[in-house]
Amino acid sequence: MGSENDSDESRPFLVPIDKDRLQDPTSDIAGFVASELEQQEERLVDHEQEGYGALPSESGPENTQFSFYRTQLIMTSMYLGIFLAALDNTILSTLLTHIASEFDDLPRISWIVTAYLLASATFQPLYGKISDIFGRKPLLLFSNAAFGIGCLICGVSHNLWWLTLGRFVSGIGGGGLSSMASITTSDIVPLRNRALYQGFCNFFFGLGTACGGLVGGWFTEHAGGWRISFLAQVPACVFSCVLIISYLNLPQDRVRRQNGHWRKKLLRVDWTGSFTLVSFLFSFTLATSLGGKELPYGSLGFALLGAAIVMFGGLFAYVELKITKDPILPIGFLRDRSILGSSLANWFCTMGMLTTSFYLPVYFASVLGMGPTDVGKRSIPSFFSIAFGSLGVGYYMKRTGRYYKFLLAFCGVALVGQLQINLITPSIAVWRQYTLLVVPGFGVSVLITVTLLAMIAAVPHEHQAATTSISYAFRTTGCTLGISIGAAIFQKSLASLLNDKVMRFASEGHSKEELMKIIRNASHSSEWVHESAPEFVRATLLECYHYACKSTFKFCMACMVLASLSCSIIKEYKLHTSMKRDN
Repeated sequence: MGSENDSDESRPFLVPIDKDRLQDPTSDIAGFVASELEQQEERLVDHEQEGYGALPSESGPENTQFSFYRTQLIMTSMYLGIFLAALDNTILSTLLTHIASEFDDLPRISWIVTAYLLASATFQPLYGKISDIFGRKPLLLFSNAAFGIGCLICGVSHNLWWLTLGRFVSGIGGGGLSSMASITTSDIVPLRNRALYQGFCNFFFGLGTACGGLVGGWFTEHAGGWRISFLAQVPACVFSCVLIISYLNLPQDRVRRQNGHWRKKLLRVDWTGSFTLVSFLFSFTLATSLGGKELPYGSLGFALLGAAIVMFGGLFAYVELKITKDPILPIGFLRDRSILGSSLANWFCTMGMLTTSFYLPVYFASVLGMGPTDVGKRSIPSFFSIAFGSLGVGYYMKRTGRYYKFLLAFCGVALVGQLQINLITPSIAVWRQYTLLVVPGFGVSVLITVTLLAMIAAVPHEHQAATTSISYAFRTTGCTLGISIGAAIFQKSLASLLNDKVMRFASEGHSKEELMKIIRNASHSSEWVHESAPEFVRATLLECYHYACKSTFKFCMACMVLASLSCSIIKEYKLHTSMKRDN
């Protein structure tokens, strides 16, 4: 199931077709579908016009190898976008309880997170194919602009709904910041070196993750409040756009186009597939976010959302597999076990790890009574583990060209790290608070880096952008689903615990009305628990928050187990040392 000696096992499952070699779907190339065959035949006879954006699929080294200096200038703009996206997420994670308390709306706090992830999950899969059509630079500029506008809306918001809107707009751009950086890197870096550059990408992601909590806490407590945390990101987006305009000048590509006119490019977009995918993801996220709360599970509204999920999901699969010749998200690639295993691993891993990264700060703030700055400080050590894990596996893969056994070993590391989080108690030592995310961060950074490279290695260069989109689609939908399920588990557990434990004080002479008011206030604001809750019930309220968070951590542990099992079905392919790939 891992690396195999036979030469066929080191060959990607989709082999490029040329004039001298035409293979049909019954050949020995597993997973090759009719639509892909037709597309590649058309490339041989169509008049190919040059356009701006991506690189040729199999051009010679002289056309695809960049100087070290130029590569670093291009990558700097990529790293900045990745840093901003990561910074934004962790800034928010340390401010969640503070923002919810200001708006007095803790039950709907997950919408701040879900809105970003919903937009990111919905639009991120579109970036790969659309950037093949319109070019990398326009899509990168759009991503930065949307992200900056969203941050601006968040910074001036006066209620939870405006803040949610700002997060949605930011998510549209944030999804492109990360996926377009990965796609563009594949255009300019050979696959064998790609792991190392992906390690650098993860390094800056880890840096943003580590800095976000501290920066958010500092702005909140010393520099004008949480709104400044969002507004300060707007100038950074402008600077990123300047770098992209100045330095990102990739060679003209020879991707198949009808002609260079923008109307013809629009016609190449898989609008039907895009619409059904967006509708499916939107319905799915609404159902997981509202189910059991605003929409009871037995209600007509929830039933309609369920019907929409089935309908749009089925339509999307039918359109992509049976109708469109140039799918927005080529899900037929999932027939390859390496792509399927990597996708599922990304899905479960991000589902569990992001939920952990949001509810561990909630634990620190609600159970241990920490402020935003103290919560942020405890995320800093995880940066070093993410950076070391990403760069270490990148260097290892560059030197050896191997990754399967290494991946399985670090799945075990991630499991051990998640287990120690599940064992957290209110009496946890201070030094352990700083190290809780170190071990799982190390394991997850290796898993994310290797699975992306495993997917890219399984397809020819011309399919790498679309395959990367599949990877990020699974990541973002995993994040969205994880946060939604985590929030549902947390809220349901907290409500059940509060009703059970607080109402016991009725036997001690406290009125039912008084206890119901305590439950209502405690469920809406953890700050109220520490600052205003009656002394006789405060310890009980903190105990309820403790067990509610631990229920969420159990879900995260299950996700990591499933991610590890998914990694076991991945097949190891050859990592090429130049842009020219001999398939």
